[in-house]
Amino acid sequence: MPENLSQGDSDTPNSGRGGWWVAGQVLLFALFAASVVFGEPMSDTPGLVFAQIIGVLLAIFGAGISVWAFRYHGASLTPFPKPSDGMDLIEDGPYRYVRHPMYSGIIAFTLGVGLAYANPVTMLSSLAFTVFFMAKSGHEEDMLVDEVPGYRTYRSAVPWRLIPFVM
Repeated sequence: MPENLSQGDSDTPNSGRGGWWVAGQVLLFALFAASVVFGEPMSDTPGLVFAQIIGVLLAIFGAGISVWAFRYHGASLTPFPKPSDGMDLIEDGPYRYVRHPMYSGIIAFTLGVGLAYANPVTMLSSLAFTVFFMAKSGHEEDMLVDEVPGYRTYRSAVPWRLIPFVM
């Protein structure tokens, strides 16, 4: 193995910050966008207009949750699972309900867009994001417990990682 990969050189995707997680996330967003642009919507399905209205509302809700969470991060926001140096524990706003609300918002947004466009492939992308964010947030939480004071207690107090009362 090349020396720079084994030591976690910050310029490689295999860095200790979690570059492969970011690469996977970018790939999922690209596939989501392609499904929206090139996917075939359903037609002549009973209740389609109702599903599309729900989809628009869910997409707006998901975007709002992500923006709300984003505002609490400020300069400490990073796409990498490794927390920024000196990151403070965030327990307010959407973080009172789930530990990773930005991920929750993305999942809701992708499902909403899939419903709004009546596109089954786009709807399924929300499932791919759910599986991916469960794995990424699990990896992230291992580092948060080690590096952010109080995170272990916060994790016990807020039991839901992505969706309240579900997961």
